[in-house]
Amino acid sequence: MSLTSKPSSESFDDEPFRDLVRDALGSISFKDEELGAFIAALGKRHRNVVRLRNGVDQQSLPFSVEPVPWYSLGYRCVSPETRPSKQLAYAAADYYVQDAGSLLALAALKADRKDALKNQIVCDLCAAPGGKATAILESLGDEGFLLANEPIRSRVPALLHNLSRTGSDRFAISQLDPDDLAKHLAGCFDVVVVDAPCSGQALLSRKRQSVSALSPNQIEHSASRQQRILSAASRLLRPGGKLVYSTCTFAVAENESQIDRLLDSEDFTPDPLDELQPYASPITPACYRLWPHQHDCAGSFAASLRRSATADSAKTFRTPKPVKTPVDLNQWFAESTGEHRYFASDSSLYAIPNDSPVWVETVAKLGPEIAHRTGKVWKPAHAAALQRDTRLRCHQTMDVDHEVATQYLSGSPVPCPTRGWTVIQYRGRPLGWVKGDRGLGKNHLPTASRFAQLLPPALH
Repeated sequence: MSLTSKPSSESFDDEPFRDLVRDALGSISFKDEELGAFIAALGKRHRNVVRLRNGVDQQSLPFSVEPVPWYSLGYRCVSPETRPSKQLAYAAADYYVQDAGSLLALAALKADRKDALKNQIVCDLCAAPGGKATAILESLGDEGFLLANEPIRSRVPALLHNLSRTGSDRFAISQLDPDDLAKHLAGCFDVVVVDAPCSGQALLSRKRQSVSALSPNQIEHSASRQQRILSAASRLLRPGGKLVYSTCTFAVAENESQIDRLLDSEDFTPDPLDELQPYASPITPACYRLWPHQHDCAGSFAASLRRSATADSAKTFRTPKPVKTPVDLNQWFAESTGEHRYFASDSSLYAIPNDSPVWVETVAKLGPEIAHRTGKVWKPAHAAALQRDTRLRCHQTMDVDHEVATQYLSGSPVPCPTRGWTVIQYRGRPLGWVKGDRGLGKNHLPTASRFAQLLPPALH
């Protein structure tokens, strides 16, 4: 069996593969029967679940669901025929679609609890594509802030797209190596999340990883990188701050061994969670595992720690100088002086609340886009239309029914009695801009935000 080959159902049955699995699991041992069940589950594709937006009632979903036990905002579709990503509720950001295993780290953060992350300053150190960052952002309250860091530039557009869908303006995106970020922002965060790059053994079932994910060399390489990232994460935390570490792999060297190293340093103590006790690792405190053969998901690992209260204090920063906006925002928004700070790139203008941390502009590359330039013409940004419960107010909005909303989300023009820039809404949830003229709204929905085949209500 080649370690570079994509897995097949036959490759999971041979003894060399079993040996690789045993070696990766190390001190976590299964009896032969359970090992066989685990290996069989590695080859099974598990259906995604939906993670509700904070404040959305589960009863409002257009399909039947059952709860995910470890995360109160997670739900499985009862029918395997359900297509949650083809519903208007999904396009309106009532929920996100992801693997149930990815919710374990959010459970460790208590992101489904109303006040657990309220007003916290959070760093998601390896944030793309944003499945965890979006949940964090929705939980921050009206004074918290998220720095979503993603060093790999090709992954940043998806991250920005997903963060913008939350409708929040309390975030910025940096693109620094974790070590460099820690040099800039040591001791600045209440919470640091590390969803670490890993060997990705849980991705075998999705054919997104080869059997080389189980090779000792790959595991050792990943573990070395994780150790470096965790070193940076520890420096980013304030005294007493919380660290949540997660992976989508099963190797002990990439999971419990990383946590053991932090605990041995005496800079951290376990921060156990009673509600996750059914998923506790048998070898290290405050560590939790989901297994594909037990929990109907691809599998994952998460740990919850606290940094010592004697850690170094945060750096101090000067208050940022005001940035003059290159375009008159009052033509689109009811903007009040002093409510926002701005930073810009060559073709985009970003706006964050004025009470955001003073260091944001020192590291931010992207953020809540408020306007963008096409050639020499400035236009209101799609992300600005999506904002909810922020200090930004669009001058004109228009609520539409399911049929018109579906037409709009396909990219087509829609009837519009108002002139100029107007935000299309469905049941109060913003979808994007049209520019109205003579009773018709020209569609300004970005291609990445279009939905060509949404299901009609009768087919829910």
